[in-house]
Amino acid sequence: MTQLPFKLRSTMLGLALATASIAAQAALITYEVRGISNASFGDYRAGWSAQGSSIASTTPGNFSGLVGANNSYDHLRVDFSVGSAFAGGALAFQLAPDAAYGGALYFDGVLLGANATDLWWGGNWNALSELLVGSVTNLSAGNHTLDAYWAEGCCNGGQAGRFSVNGGAWQNLSVANLDRLAVPEPGSLALFGLGIAGLMAGRRARRQA
Repeated sequence: MTQLPFKLRSTMLGLALATASIAAQAALITYEVRGISNASFGDYRAGWSAQGSSIASTTPGNFSGLVGANNSYDHLRVDFSVGSAFAGGALAFQLAPDAAYGGALYFDGVLLGANATDLWWGGNWNALSELLVGSVTNLSAGNHTLDAYWAEGCCNGGQAGRFSVNGGAWQNLSVANLDRLAVPEPGSLALFGLGIAGLMAGRRARRQA
């Protein structure tokens, strides 16, 4: 079997990886904070929209370690993709906001869980009653969104988030960790590479004819 030149093989691999990622978006974490102008804490998503204050927005690479604001309504939005390698699997989420008025967690717009008590975890992941938690099963390949809304009074503190894939080890809620979910099945890359190799070989044969 003729060995393809190194440059050609490198080009093929780059094309395969680029094509496999076309349908997947890079993960994005957006953290928004606004002052409480309307004491609406029953439906946290609606409560966020009901505030008349301006919104301060950041896009951190990692939610863990961020400190909230005093007298604020907060919104965390996490956009990420699930590749075919993780399709059909399960994700569990744990969010530790500083939320004196409680909060709620949504996945693709569907409520996963809410906790209306004064939430303060104090750095202890075992304090489940102080967290926003939820899980999803039978994941579909494609783009997904995790949203959390909560409200804090005074005395803001450090916050964090993490997720687990198929019951595995917990990982920080970071862009780098979420991007690992976007990988396709290994076989799809191999098939694409074979297709590119065939096209390149045919092109070279036509040139030599």
